[in-house]
Amino acid sequence: MDFLQSYDKNMVPTGALVKSYDIARKRRINSDYELSFLVPMNSRDYLEKILIKGHVKDERGQCYVINSRSRVREDRKLTASIMCTHVMFKLTDFKFPYTSYIAEAYGVHISQLTSLISAATGGRFTFSIDDTFDLFDVKDFGQGNCLQALNKIIEMYGCEVEPDNFVIHLKKQIGKDESMQYRIKKNIVSDQFKDDSSSLVTRLYCQMKDGRTWIGQPSSILTNEERTLLEAVPGAIVNGILQVNYLISPYAATWASDSVPFFDGEIIEQDIEEVSDLLEVGRKTLREKEIPSFEVTADSADLYKIKSGEPKPNLGDTAYCHDPDIELVNLKARIMELTEYPYTKEKHAQATLSNIAVRDMDDIIADLNKSKNLVDNLYSNGRIRTELFEAVAKQVITDINNSKTELIYPPDGGILAQEKSNPLEQVRLTSKGLGISTDGWNTVRSAITARGVVAETIVGQQIFGVSLVIGIGNNVTKMNPNGISAGHDDYNSAPFRVDMAGNVVTNKLTANSAVINDSTFGGGAIIGSSINVGNGVFSVSASGHMKAYSGEFIGSISASSFDGGTITGAFIRTAASGQRVEMDYTSFRSVDANNRVRVSISPSGKYGVAGTEYFDGTGLYKGGLYGIDDGLYLDANSFMNLFAPVIAFNGEVRFSGATVTGMSISSVSGLESELDAIWSALSGKSNIGHGHSVTLPNHNHGNPDNLNSGGGTYSVS
Repeated sequence: MDFLQSYDKNMVPTGALVKSYDIARKRRINSDYELSFLVPMNSRDYLEKILIKGHVKDERGQCYVINSRSRVREDRKLTASIMCTHVMFKLTDFKFPYTSYIAEAYGVHISQLTSLISAATGGRFTFSIDDTFDLFDVKDFGQGNCLQALNKIIEMYGCEVEPDNFVIHLKKQIGKDESMQYRIKKNIVSDQFKDDSSSLVTRLYCQMKDGRTWIGQPSSILTNEERTLLEAVPGAIVNGILQVNYLISPYAATWASDSVPFFDGEIIEQDIEEVSDLLEVGRKTLREKEIPSFEVTADSADLYKIKSGEPKPNLGDTAYCHDPDIELVNLKARIMELTEYPYTKEKHAQATLSNIAVRDMDDIIADLNKSKNLVDNLYSNGRIRTELFEAVAKQVITDINNSKTELIYPPDGGILAQEKSNPLEQVRLTSKGLGISTDGWNTVRSAITARGVVAETIVGQQIFGVSLVIGIGNNVTKMNPNGISAGHDDYNSAPFRVDMAGNVVTNKLTANSAVINDSTFGGGAIIGSSINVGNGVFSVSASGHMKAYSGEFIGSISASSFDGGTITGAFIRTAASGQRVEMDYTSFRSVDANNRVRVSISPSGKYGVAGTEYFDGTGLYKGGLYGIDDGLYLDANSFMNLFAPVIAFNGEVRFSGATVTGMSISSVSGLESELDAIWSALSGKSNIGHGHSVTLPNHNHGNPDNLNSGGGTYSVS
């Protein structure tokens, strides 16, 4: 959006303010939300679009109400200065109705109060509660207008406001921490750094309604750190009971000197009646004041306007400031006030960062006016209203004289009420409290003091209150807005507690008889003779035998053994990690410590047939044994080694297509002796190709009837 957009009082668009310039937006946490700009008086922007109680919208989509117009002449130049406030401040235009006024209420949720404001505006304003806030005891809520009611909520619940036009967001803390930096030589043009210890407090005294404190309470109400710091002060804690009404900062020793051991401060909260609430307020106040306040004012270059990816500062953001020359070394602070110039690159944002809420003169004057109004109630035209005091004093004297028939004013002080028929029955009021005696004040049977009420018996039809405590420390039973608790000072740590919704938490419950309509067991044990559900569908006997017709288990089942039955669809393994054996529907396998399969029996292995497969330490396939239709196959992808003292082949052994190497003659039983015999027989034989002549005599082949013939020399080969 390049220009401000203008709207009339009914939020009907009237056009863009193209002639507006010097547009500045100033915001401060829980305070200012202002927009100002200049516009020529002779422009259509001023003459037609800028109307009192009209509206303008900025580039963030936020709407502002035009509340004032200042006209300035500089020679012939006529300029109008326009001041606008965020539409959230229209809450001042709505009177909070008397019918919604709350005189006193306990444990109120923040949404109850915001709903009353929303209803008072006819639903024009709505609220978004973006964080969880504790319940709060509310008193005197709803005087004035709706903005005053919202300020009361902010003060009570400690929230911060982030308006989105007519939707008001309430958070514990607005802004983000995105490591935004204000750093010299990067984006700081000029900066100032101030630290101030004038409001430093290291010992904080606390009081609540009617001047009451936590004196007399057990020291267990304090944290370990708070108790340790107080124990170092003689007499602060005696026999586990608090004797002082102050808290000490853990930084007290850092700031202490020989002349000033503590920097004292005090809070008096008339709206608080509970010690626990006073403690919380005291802790919060001490945390805010136990370190010096500091403030950084930075005039920085808006790098996000010229370079994408640079963070854009926003109200409430956490930023880190670094300018060592002025002793500003990576200081962490929040942007409490931000003045921006969103429609120009020539001007850059000015941020005020601090560790406390920034106050300006408007805030200070508002506090002074509040004090002035209190004083004005005592004066009329500069004079004390003596006629009022005289009338009251006259009535007091009359009442005292009327009371003397039963009241005595002892010389040692106080007021003594003596029963007419029995003077020994007395009621005495002193500065220490109210006492009741039946023996002429020799002993006190009942008393009301600043430390509480002491009585042998309290009789009544109803007892109204906020808290009832029986016991000391963690050996205590309590009844308060949380519910009923016993066994611990903190409700959420008590072993027995019942909240207002009827939810019971107990370490042990013994009941002779009980009917439980609905229940969930989160732990512990169920002890009894047996469990029977569904007339025997699920049962557990006294000996621990469980019987169920069916079941589904999610998680682990531990048992020493499983007998009988069928396990279907399960993943079975001998260990969760390390060396183990696993089985599922895909295979039965052995897995090593490196989570690699080493042996697998699968219905569909490497070749798509059933078999046993083997893998090396890197998970590579090395071989397998497969059974298919025409026989059993032993496969290896590189090398196969058969090693045994004896290897027997039964049946026909085929070496077709095989090459046999590395086999010696001695490796085959009987082969060597057989070959030796053959060689021995062949040694007397002629070599291949040998030839010689043989001369034979005439002979009759051994038959005398034959003639001797056939002799001669013959060639043989």
